Amino acid sequence: MTVMNNAFTEPTTFSTSEIVAARNAFLQYELNKQVELLTVMPHEECMAVLGHCSVAHVHQLLERLYAQGHQRLAHQYALSLGMTGPHRSIFAGVGTWIRRRRALVTYFSLVLAVAVVSYLSVLFFA
Repeated sequence: MTVMNNAFTEPTTFSTSEIVAARNAFLQYELNKQVELLTVMPHEECMAVLGHCSVAHVHQLLERLYAQGHQRLAHQYALSLGMTGPHRSIFAGVGTWIRRRRALVTYFSLVLAVAVVSYLSVLFFA
C-alpha cells in the first residue's frame, strides 16, 4: 500500500516510470542513507518517491528524520503526504488526557475522604 492514492498527489513533472525508477534506486540504500538523501533532494522529488513507498517505511523515515534534528522537514513531508507527523501519535494525546483525569479523580477522592472522616469525627466525638 502506498502512502497516497495517485489521484490525491501533487502534480509532478515526472512520469510514473521515472518515479518508480527513482524509488527503486532510493530503496537500495540503507535506511540512514535514505534519511540523508531526504535532506538534500528537492521537495518535489522527495514527494514523488515517498508517495510510492509503503506507509510504514515512510513513517519510519520520518521518525528518523525527526530524531536527527530535521523536525521541520519531517513535519513538512508528513503534511504534504497527508500523514500525522512522526512526533505526534494519535494515542499520545489520549494517554495524557487519561493520566491527567486519573490524577484529578485521585486528588478529589482523597479530599472527599478527608472531608468525610473530618465530618464523622466531629459528629461522633463532639
